[in-house]
Amino acid sequence: MLRIVVLSLALATLVPSIVQGQEAQTREEADRQRREQQATEVQTYQPNGVERAMDFAEDKAIFILDREGFHPKLGSLTVGSGFAYGLGFRDRDLFSNRGALEVWAAGSVKGYWATEARLRFPRLANNHLYLETWGSRRDYPQENFFGLGPDSNRDDRSDYAIRTNHFGGRVGVRPFARHLLVGGGLEFLQPRLGAGQNDSYPDVPELFPPTDVPGIDSRSDFLRSEFFVEVDYREPIYAKKGGWYRFDWSHFDDRTTNQFTFNRFDADVRQFFGFLAGRRVLATRLFVSTSDTSAPQVMPFFLMPTLGGNDTLRGFREYRFRGPHAMLAQAEYRWEIWSGFDGAIFYDAGKVADHRSDLNFKDLESDYGIGFRFNTNNGVIFRVDTAFGSNDGKHLYIVVGGIF
Repeated sequence: MLRIVVLSLALATLVPSIVQGQEAQTREEADRQRREQQATEVQTYQPNGVERAMDFAEDKAIFILDREGFHPKLGSLTVGSGFAYGLGFRDRDLFSNRGALEVWAAGSVKGYWATEARLRFPRLANNHLYLETWGSRRDYPQENFFGLGPDSNRDDRSDYAIRTNHFGGRVGVRPFARHLLVGGGLEFLQPRLGAGQNDSYPDVPELFPPTDVPGIDSRSDFLRSEFFVEVDYREPIYAKKGGWYRFDWSHFDDRTTNQFTFNRFDADVRQFFGFLAGRRVLATRLFVSTSDTSAPQVMPFFLMPTLGGNDTLRGFREYRFRGPHAMLAQAEYRWEIWSGFDGAIFYDAGKVADHRSDLNFKDLESDYGIGFRFNTNNGVIFRVDTAFGSNDGKHLYIVVGGIF
């Protein structure tokens, strides 16, 4: 009798445990099956439209634009030319990869056109020697002109046409540092001016007497001799840090009329400060150009530095300011939105001057704005800039290529 009671108590204790164990195993199996089902139902992430466009541009479009052999030539020919398109040929494998040849021809929606052939040997003699030669023809039919000097009036907008043949060469040496390039060159220029083709504005001679526009009736040919020093330690070329400095001294010799011989000095200093692993960059630039002539020589207006347009003062019309002396300061704060796509907040300030003594930071024209850049390590492929804050209105620029 006692044995039966003990056996009954043991069964009463074990049976609930067995049942609970079976239920726990059943729940665990159900959870496992549910997880497996959910895993099989997970779908591959589908990028949105913007991401698909970015992937296409990075994987396909850049390759098409930067490819060897024949390729489309897209972009702008000069400030204010409008979108240009054409055909180019590139071969960077000449002479056992020592030379690079590029030939292209393109026309723009505004009737501008140009063609150029350029042969470069960038790293001869164990990277100590640089050689380059080129030839081009450029036809710009409606270039803006508002007058000379800082007091020009935007209501005096007029235009002119200029066609120029260029032929030249340059040699540079890297004497001891790979970042330093020192050299010189010669270039033959054959500019020819004519009436502007924009019927909305008068030709330059209709608003300005020839004495106010030196060189408007010029038929001069020029031989330009150049000496330059360049320091480049950007990392990478679309810089996240480092700097690029170039100093050019040029002598323009009027070989035809002996009226327009002059000297010009340009200094272009660009510095880049990167932080947060290069995802944030402060880019700065200071450009100064000054010239001098010996009486009775004068500097032709079409070889004077200009400010205004998508590369300089972005809050002003193309070539809004023009003079024998000029200075420009620019700053951009760039931040990475996606890989290869940056936003930018920018500020531009500058002026032209009739006298070198007026090149200072007083009475600067200025603007500010926001932009976006699609880029690779080798540069900006495409950008959009919207500029505000000037007395010349708001300006939107859509440009193939970078700024600095």
